[in-house]
Amino acid sequence: MSTFSVSGLISGIDYNSMIEQIIELERQPITLKETRQTAYKTKISKYGELSSLLDKLKTASDALKTATGFASRTAEAGDATVFNATASASATEGNYTVVVAKLAQAHRMASSPVASGDTAVASGSGNFSFRVGEGETVTVAVDGTTTLNGLAAAINTATDDAEASVINDGTGYRLVLKSALSGAANSITVTENATSLGLPNGPVAGGQLLQAAQDAEFTIDGLPMTRSSNNVEGAIGGVSITLKSVGTSTLSVTNDTAAIQEKITAFVDAYNAVVTQVSGNTSYDATSKTASAFLGESTARDVVTRLQSILGSRVSGLSDGLRVLSQIGISTESNGSLKIDAGVLADKLASDLDGVSGLFNAEGGVAVSVFDYVDQVTDSISGSIASRTKGLQSIVSKLSAEIEAAEARLEDREESLIQQFAKLEAIMSSYSTQASYLSGILSTLE
Repeated sequence: MSTFSVSGLISGIDYNSMIEQIIELERQPITLKETRQTAYKTKISKYGELSSLLDKLKTASDALKTATGFASRTAEAGDATVFNATASASATEGNYTVVVAKLAQAHRMASSPVASGDTAVASGSGNFSFRVGEGETVTVAVDGTTTLNGLAAAINTATDDAEASVINDGTGYRLVLKSALSGAANSITVTENATSLGLPNGPVAGGQLLQAAQDAEFTIDGLPMTRSSNNVEGAIGGVSITLKSVGTSTLSVTNDTAAIQEKITAFVDAYNAVVTQVSGNTSYDATSKTASAFLGESTARDVVTRLQSILGSRVSGLSDGLRVLSQIGISTESNGSLKIDAGVLADKLASDLDGVSGLFNAEGGVAVSVFDYVDQVTDSISGSIASRTKGLQSIVSKLSAEIEAAEARLEDREESLIQQFAKLEAIMSSYSTQASYLSGILSTLE
């Protein structure tokens, strides 16, 4: 708007106030366009929220639209102090007896003692070399300045196959070597020792064995097995067992119906979030005479209508006892949302897991149909939400152009008013000057 103003010193008229009121009145069409534009922008934002919620529903559907989604398994040890276990979806239900006779151990040995960690452990140049199992030989150079602490640090820098530390056991400071790998095949052998440190399994006698390298020994249903690690894979298909102590315990592999119920609950929650978002934006406030973003929006309304149709339909090809969601404890509320009877659902999962699975992932199943529909409606190019959003964005752009043009015309109008009133003030100023002149002449004639 103009930065110029019109003085009303001669006329006593507040031209600036008059111009401001005229412009304000003539701005009303622009204000209406801005209000409409804001409403359309709100619609675009709400469609963005809806699309995001539908993406979450699609993800929840994806977790249930194949039989794999219902193949969750759980493994439970009768005595968790003996071992613990986990099961993947590929595990088969079953009960086992596991007897742990020995745990796998890593070889650990200590050197003969010296006075301190800073004590020199070599009298001249040479090597300290060792290997773990049949691995590569690790060699550390030593000389007359090499201390016990320095040797331990050099070993740790040279390899990840073993770990070196310095421990004071009360009789002195000892180098402790521990294999990084458990199992009988991974014992430490010192092959060259140019230090004064005595170590078992080496050319310089002395030191002591702290722990022998040892395989885990156990049986599953009476079948003997060994492993180099306490982490047992492959003994039972799809089951991972971690041995913890010597002893006997049962192992049960069962369907993890609790995990499956969580997936179904997530699906229902995601659907309810969509319904709540759409219904919450389709109201009309009679007091303020304002409509919510989705009032009159058929695209948003059609999304919920279609989803309700899918969830309320029978799945063909299934037994009469498991063809609709209500038969597994999922009912529709008066507001269109779904409600789960957790007890009924748990019972159905326990008694007929395959039947519940089919309800969701058979051809035309609930999760399959919801996934396919949501995938279609949220397509970034051809989806109905994308199409409607593009249409709304086009309207917003058109309104922006109209508002910009109207603002330019209004600015020209303001400049025109300023000039008109300035001319009027100039004319009145001229009349005032003439009046003063005539008044002066008349006064001389009296």
